[in-house]
Amino acid sequence: MKKTFLVSALMGFAMAASAQFNLQMHYDLGRHMNSDSEADRQLFTATAEFFKADKLGSTFLFIDMDYRGKGRSNNGAMGAYWEMSRDFTFAKVKNTNSSFTAHIEYDGGLKNQFSFQQCMLVGPAWQWHNNDFSKTFTFQALYKQIFNNATFDAHASFQTTAVWGINFAQGLCTFSGFADLWYGYTPGLDKGLIFLSEPQFWFNVIGKNRTNDKLSIGTEIELSNNFIWPTNGASRTFYVNPTVAVKYTF
Repeated sequence: MKKTFLVSALMGFAMAASAQFNLQMHYDLGRHMNSDSEADRQLFTATAEFFKADKLGSTFLFIDMDYRGKGRSNNGAMGAYWEMSRDFTFAKVKNTNSSFTAHIEYDGGLKNQFSFQQCMLVGPAWQWHNNDFSKTFTFQALYKQIFNNATFDAHASFQTTAVWGINFAQGLCTFSGFADLWYGYTPGLDKGLIFLSEPQFWFNVIGKNRTNDKLSIGTEIELSNNFIWPTNGASRTFYVNPTVAVKYTF
């Protein structure tokens, strides 16, 4: 669920809010679609996201809480993943709606059985929006330092990230998402390229102008390669995991 709120927050910032917060609940269909290798995938994911812009740049953070679901062992929360980032604007391109920022980010999390691999990222980012902020795009090119844990050694890496968003149909609909490509340990315990993208589509049901406070109903589709560690000895690398979701933006 990560990063997609950054897009809608940038849109909302243009409409007057300097800080935004949203809550999402996703029903994950992955275990049903990929029962051969993801039978123990979480059933629900609750997401809380926060964005605040200021004179120097912006702050963004989110946390995902995964829930295994009724009828599974270790019912309740099975893990949490979070990201925190800060952007400092250092250059604005004259006569355009674009700017360059310095980006610093920390990622990490915990599961019942293990810890997610912790990492720090730093590097430049480019941001663009149209005149009314109904379309936004961000691209990041980052140095990534992955820290040591019980399974993997610490190693230097890189990551590129694209984040996009489009509000259309007079604000009734939102299409947003991100795509990450980085170098790290793959499920085969070798190092290679890992791809993750999570496009979202939202139908904005309630809102005075459908850009600020609103209830949204939609979906997220997780597309990944070399990201998921399958169970039952499956050798697949590419996965599609959709959700059905609701979101409220404060």
